Amino acid sequence: MRVRAGVRQAVAGAVVVGVAAGAWWAGRATLATPAQAEDGAADHVVVAVTDATVGRSYSYNATVTRRPVLLASNALPGVVTRVEATSHVRVGDELYAVAGVPVRAVVGETPFYRDLSIGTHGEDVRQLQSALRTLGHLHPEPDGTYGAATAAAVRGWQRATGAEPTGAVRLGELVAVPHLPAALALDDAVVQGAVLAGGEPAVRSVTATPTFAVVLPAEQAAGVPPDARVDVVSGATTWPAVVSGTEQGADGTVTLTLSAPDGGPVCGAECDALPAVETTTLTARVTVVPELSGPGVPVAAVRTDASGGTYVVAADGTHRPVTVRASGDGMAVVDGLTVGERVVVLDGSRAAHGAGADPGPAPTSGGARGDG
Repeated sequence: MRVRAGVRQAVAGAVVVGVAAGAWWAGRATLATPAQAEDGAADHVVVAVTDATVGRSYSYNATVTRRPVLLASNALPGVVTRVEATSHVRVGDELYAVAGVPVRAVVGETPFYRDLSIGTHGEDVRQLQSALRTLGHLHPEPDGTYGAATAAAVRGWQRATGAEPTGAVRLGELVAVPHLPAALALDDAVVQGAVLAGGEPAVRSVTATPTFAVVLPAEQAAGVPPDARVDVVSGATTWPAVVSGTEQGADGTVTLTLSAPDGGPVCGAECDALPAVETTTLTARVTVVPELSGPGVPVAAVRTDASGGTYVVAADGTHRPVTVRASGDGMAVVDGLTVGERVVVLDGSRAAHGAGADPGPAPTSGGARGDG
């Protein structure tokens, strides 16, 4: 009986010890910090801080609008025999030809309205003389009087261009353009092979100051910060721009008006590089989150304490205060860490696959914010 009692006491003691050991282990497991979890656990993972770059931009259509201005009507009857390029017209350049007679551009504000020959006087004569001087055919200063020297210069110009050297200029052979070089446009009626009777609108320019605008649905426009950087791309040229105004449309769209950072036109001094048409479509690259590089962690690694401060949990379990400088696409660039350190990420299964990550806390210290 004493032996059996001793056995029962030993078994009971073993059970008590086992229960105590289990309770101790359960307590250890329950109180373990996230940093004590092994890599690859279902809800936590330890990752290394990387050298990351975040940022976000979107490309939209930018509409460039300029009001067309009629510069000259055609005054030469006949068949259009040539049509020349008008994207970069200089003094003396041919625009088109009717029955072999070229129509050329010169600088001037006064439209040409008559034949010019010896004995005529006026601003139209002065404009012709300025062109002849620019082209190297006339040496005296323009005086607005068509004399022998002007007639001789005209004959020299005509010989140089292969025209009959009459020493006189017919109405219709010159078009006055306020400034050159410039981009001009020919009317739709002025095409090779067309028959012109005279009087048709022929040459147009556009207003010197074009307007640039991006039209977006209201929900997209709401995502464009007022101080967003915008780059307008025209061929190989990129012009910086800012959003200078917004207008709500009756159809629910929002028009974002663009200007250069100094408040002028987006194209600055290069507006003549735009096509001489009323409406042109270019690409506007809108930067929503400015590109920023630095130590990067998944946004799921960044936590917020009771005071609103942000921190991460290092692999050794310590809390490391950080400042989020920018975030986007599931990554956050932070101050307070160095590349190569290891931190704990909450919900490691999502972070490991880079999908569905929490957008993370709002940046502090004026950092940019993107929807990660």
